[in-house]
Amino acid sequence: MTSDFLRVVLSAVAIVSLGLVTAATALAQAPRPAPAPAPVSVKAPVATPAPAQASPPAPAAEADYTIGIDDVLHVIVWDNKELEQDVVVRPDGKISYPLAGEIYVQGMTVPQLTETLKERLSASVKNPNVSVMVKEIRSFRVYFVGKVAKAGVYPIKAGTPLLQALTLAGGTAEGADLPAAYIIRAGQKIPVDLRRLIQDGDLSKNLQLETEDTIVVPEITIGTNPQEVLERRIYLLGKVAKPGVYSLKSDVPLLHALFLAGGVAEGADMAAAFVMRGNEKIPVDLWRLIQKGDASQNLMIKHEDTIVVPSGGELQNAVYVMGEVLKPGVYLQPEALTLLKLVTLAGGFTKYAAPSRATLIRRDGDKKTLMKVDLKDVMNNPKVNEDLALKPGDVLIVPERLF
Repeated sequence: MTSDFLRVVLSAVAIVSLGLVTAATALAQAPRPAPAPAPVSVKAPVATPAPAQASPPAPAAEADYTIGIDDVLHVIVWDNKELEQDVVVRPDGKISYPLAGEIYVQGMTVPQLTETLKERLSASVKNPNVSVMVKEIRSFRVYFVGKVAKAGVYPIKAGTPLLQALTLAGGTAEGADLPAAYIIRAGQKIPVDLRRLIQDGDLSKNLQLETEDTIVVPEITIGTNPQEVLERRIYLLGKVAKPGVYSLKSDVPLLHALFLAGGVAEGADMAAAFVMRGNEKIPVDLWRLIQKGDASQNLMIKHEDTIVVPSGGELQNAVYVMGEVLKPGVYLQPEALTLLKLVTLAGGFTKYAAPSRATLIRRDGDKKTLMKVDLKDVMNNPKVNEDLALKPGDVLIVPERLF
């Protein structure tokens, strides 16, 4: 009986052991449940900038720039869209900005203004991240007047060279008196020979400009002081592409002078051309010079020489009109012509003409007389202002207006 009892006990233990092993195996193979999520701490949002939105440093050129009156500044306070705006520097040198009040900014650099805004805004904005950019530079400006392609006011950077600024104005215009150019700076006149700068590459004339500089490029005018004005002039008349007055640095060959005037025009009597030098008439055969290469005809042109290229060879009774008329050139029968009749034959004035500043050149032997003529007054008040009768050889020059 004892042995039967032991067998029953051992069988029961084996069954229990087998059940425990089976349960353990099932538990190991069953998927484990996900752990319960940890509680999340919710905090109120704080107005601090994200690293990805950090304001970029100002460029080197902008960092060095000195803010001035009329400049337009763009201000950003990151994560505060309502504070982003453009502000204009007022004539008193100040700006007004929300939460920062009035700030005197004239003379500040961009980094200095940025730090000032941070300090002012920190009382209302936690850790303000401020970015300032110069959107429009209006304070550093120069003025171009006279014989430039586009006279006007131009914003430039501090220290901009004259030649670079001149390109903004489109360069010099036809008829510019390059050696007579000058800069007006703080009430002083600074001569600057643009011919030496542009044509000769003399960089000593490429002055650095300062704000409020006025660059004046005069037009070629006829004056009474031969040393001051007339020594640089030659005249090309008749059948050339661009009759006019030209400025020379020194004596030049005849072909060079013709090149300045665009060459001879259609219908020119090249064999009958001549140069007037004082009371001397010097024949030059342009046909032999140009077609045959006869260097003996390539006369050296001197100051005050007048080169005449006729049409048909009949210029004994001719007068000349140059400048801002529609048909500049040579006109015959001066005994029947007056100033206004000559302008009418020449097609009238161009829209750029300055008739009140016209000049009449009259030669008497080796003597040249220069007469200022207000053609506008002659037209408007013919009873008061005489419409002068012209004489053979008279030259009427109608200049271009400055503005």
